[in-house]
Amino acid sequence: MRGVSDYAVVYDITSDKERNRVDKILKGFGFRIQKSVFECRLNKRGKEDLIEKLEKLDIQTGFVKLYRLEYSSKNEVIGKKENHDIDEGNAYII
Repeated sequence: MRGVSDYAVVYDITSDKERNRVDKILKGFGFRIQKSVFECRLNKRGKEDLIEKLEKLDIQTGFVKLYRLEYSSKNEVIGKKENHDIDEGNAYII
């Protein structure tokens, strides 16, 4: 899809209250890969919306970081992987 990129969104936040707020926002944009890692497929506006919502939280006990994922090479998975791949039958409308 043109204009759409995949992002890993990671966070390290010590406050349960702040962490729960971040978690709730991220669930609206993607799906959990690990306890504090989400994978999100976003267009430019979606990325701006996500950043805006996270900035409004004014996080004081940690951080959230977005990494743009590059798929020019094949991903390697070592060990057992649950079927939560972004391309496994899910449709996201942004």
